[in-house]
Amino acid sequence: MFEKVLVPTDFSMYSHKVLECVAAIPGLREVVLVNAIDAGNPMNMEKKGWSYSSLIDEAQGRLEEQADHLAHLGKQSIIVHPILKVIVEPMSGADGVNLQRPSASPHVEMIEGGSIAEAIEKTAAEQKISLIVMGAQGKGLVEGMLLGSVSTGVLRSGLTDLMLIRHKILEGPDAAYENFCRNMFSRVLVTTDFSDPAEEAISLAKELEGAGEIMLVHVVPKGKKIEEAAGKLNLLRETLETPHRKVTVHVLEGHPASEILALAKRGDASMIIMSSLGSGWLKQIRLGSTTFDVARRAEGPVMIVRPHKS
Repeated sequence: MFEKVLVPTDFSMYSHKVLECVAAIPGLREVVLVNAIDAGNPMNMEKKGWSYSSLIDEAQGRLEEQADHLAHLGKQSIIVHPILKVIVEPMSGADGVNLQRPSASPHVEMIEGGSIAEAIEKTAAEQKISLIVMGAQGKGLVEGMLLGSVSTGVLRSGLTDLMLIRHKILEGPDAAYENFCRNMFSRVLVTTDFSDPAEEAISLAKELEGAGEIMLVHVVPKGKKIEEAAGKLNLLRETLETPHRKVTVHVLEGHPASEILALAKRGDASMIIMSSLGSGWLKQIRLGSTTFDVARRAEGPVMIVRPHKS
């Protein structure tokens, strides 16, 4: 299903631990490991003595190191393609002299302007990626705003299916997060509002290897009847259930994002899977408000399925 994935890295300890979870993706064969440097940011350049070569050489070395580490993780053989993206803009060094732009090499691409999030999504399109996997450790000061700026950018504007990996276990001992990664797909919570985009999320969950339990969820506004929704969920349950997979249905009442997150915590869901859009979505909108709310507040992994039809 996800044979070729893209993994952005910033070389932090958190992103290094995320690689353990990437290696646990069933059926994975290829990984495009990407580091994007904003060389147009004077602060980044000043740290390296206003030298493009110093900035690039260090990033290349660390990228190769992580690529080698990832290639030897897990039981399955993984082909890893390290790619360095350098965002450049006309700028001057400390002495006011324009910096000479370095030439591209087989594993280094110069990008004229733009953001790191845009560079990630552009690479995903070029490489025909089926899934982007990235850590979602934010450093915001507002409680509940757990997404970092790059993760938020990819979530809001991307067109590729996205898995955001976040869990407090990733900040703990190695043995704990390795076990977490192995069981990441074991008990998934799948949301639906019975729209066409939501159907794609359900289809993905149906084909997901290692999903021993699926929690099917629909949230109705307060005061609305739940019988019709329960009937639809039970029909979906029949299409998903197998001798090796348990499927439960949950009709909840209230604020969609809050109810979904509460059930995920109550039911110890290993991952939330949901469509990026819901019913009544407009073509120019790439992310629904409920999906964004769940993604920014979830305490565990969230997979966002983009609409691929029409």
